[in-house]
Amino acid sequence: MAAAEAAADGAAEGTNRRRKGQPGNKDGNEVFDELAVETKRTTLLDRVEGQLKGQPHVSRLLFGFGVSEDKKVQKAVDQGFLDWRNHQEGKAAALSGVLVFTAQGAVHLLEGPTELIFKALEFFHSISVEARPPAPEAEPGAPVASPREEKSQPKALVSGVRVLHFTELHGVRSSSTWCSVVHTGKVIGGSAQVVMEDGNCPDLVLVIYKKMLCLCLKVTRQAGNEEVDSASMQKAVKTLIEELPTVDEIVAILNKAGLDFFFDFKEFEKVFVAPFQLVLHSELLWPMAPALSY
Repeated sequence: MAAAEAAADGAAEGTNRRRKGQPGNKDGNEVFDELAVETKRTTLLDRVEGQLKGQPHVSRLLFGFGVSEDKKVQKAVDQGFLDWRNHQEGKAAALSGVLVFTAQGAVHLLEGPTELIFKALEFFHSISVEARPPAPEAEPGAPVASPREEKSQPKALVSGVRVLHFTELHGVRSSSTWCSVVHTGKVIGGSAQVVMEDGNCPDLVLVIYKKMLCLCLKVTRQAGNEEVDSASMQKAVKTLIEELPTVDEIVAILNKAGLDFFFDFKEFEKVFVAPFQLVLHSELLWPMAPALSY
């Protein structure tokens, strides 16, 4: 009788231990809750980062600005950018594209690392009218600046720098080097003139971007495996000048009505270049949500 009672007590204790513990747990004194274990979750951003890791890719920037038709001014802009590009600590080859001057402005397609493209855009802003602070009114009796001091200040060469298109993470570079050309086309005007409106703004930018991109690709494919320098690319672009955006298309986005549709440098810098702070909506709630506990 005593042996039967002892066996029953042992069986009950074993049952309670199995209920209290987890199968496979030798101690049987702790409960294993899968929800309480922190596991690393794979996100879409992790997958994209894994695909891009170690792979070469470039960014593209298309922007326009107003510039005088004077060849001396265009040459000064061209030479100024070449000098700036050659002083980028051996990164000149990483920046490619084409700068197209027209009768009333210019459009510029750049390809390369994102940070280097942002610096190039900053350079064009530095030689623009918008970067020059308004001259203060001279007070009575104040000394007048000498001609030498006025000459030492950098001269504004362009105006109305506007960002038309910006895109990143491209695995193919369309242009192998950088060059500038002067568009020989003329403004058609009249009923055939392109007019910038709220509805056709994205389409017009896409047309300009696509034409310049296809032109660069065609020049690169014609060269094949041969190295293309700036002079040879410029010569090749001039033979395909008809495939560039028309002067009317370029003028439409650079006139006063078209400038309101695009970011200027300050606006673009604030959105894409300057550091930003991300505040979650949950951080703005009060009282704070209690911590999760299991």
